[in-house]
Amino acid sequence: MNTPTETRRFKAPRWVSTEAGQWAYEVREEWRHVANQTFDVTERRRLLDEAEKLHKHSNEPQTA
Repeated sequence: MNTPTETRRFKAPRWVSTEAGQWAYEVREEWRHVANQTFDVTERRRLLDEAEKLHKHSNEPQTA
């Protein structure tokens, strides 16, 4: 997942395995905090779904 030129500031938990989850863990402080406190599998799935939406939205072109 990481390229030689890509550097991560944070080490995500093992369950954060999607590209969007890794992205959210790296750039969204509140998401990272919640992820660090989450142990329930259902809540983890919800967080990964949220990360997918956030990541998709961040890649959309901005319109003024």
